[in-house]
Amino acid sequence: MNLSPPTVLRAARDTMLNPAGAARYVMGLGLSAGQGVMALALTAVCATLLTALMQVFIGPVQDVAMQGLFDRPFILALSQFGLMLVGAALMWRVGQMFGGKGSFAQSLSLVAWLEMVLILLQTAEVVVLLVLPIMALPIGLLSVFAFFYLLTHFTAALNGFVSLTKTFFAILGTAFAVLILASIALMFILPVPNV
Repeated sequence: MNLSPPTVLRAARDTMLNPAGAARYVMGLGLSAGQGVMALALTAVCATLLTALMQVFIGPVQDVAMQGLFDRPFILALSQFGLMLVGAALMWRVGQMFGGKGSFAQSLSLVAWLEMVLILLQTAEVVVLLVLPIMALPIGLLSVFAFFYLLTHFTAALNGFVSLTKTFFAILGTAFAVLILASIALMFILPVPNV
């Protein structure tokens, strides 16, 4: 497998142009679950390095809690790894509930590649923002679109779903349900302040 920078960049470009085909190619590599986990760990490290680079060029963020996380790279990498692992599990398990045919190993591989493509896009965004700071909002919206665009296609390809619209709304529904459950869990975990 050729992992030279030009090859990876071409693969990322092809992924944006034909995400379903890219998903089939990634799944066709036949990576094991262990290899998928290693790929997730690698992308978490790369994302953390990119965050550190953004801090150097753009400066600290206004949110104190987020900045506190950014100041702890090990915790940030671990958090990103955990979120990607949960995302891969949900992509596979929720898909199985609706008749999906993919495996957990394939889901791990897809999420790792999705994150790598997003990292490459974010790297390009940093360069553009340094030259044209006024493009911050359009670029941010483009990043959100790219995430859901790729996630929808990858989820459909993994599970053999035909309708991208239904897949997209299933993703939104799953995210909303997870958010509600996480909020309820935090209510029991976090201490209640004295009034």
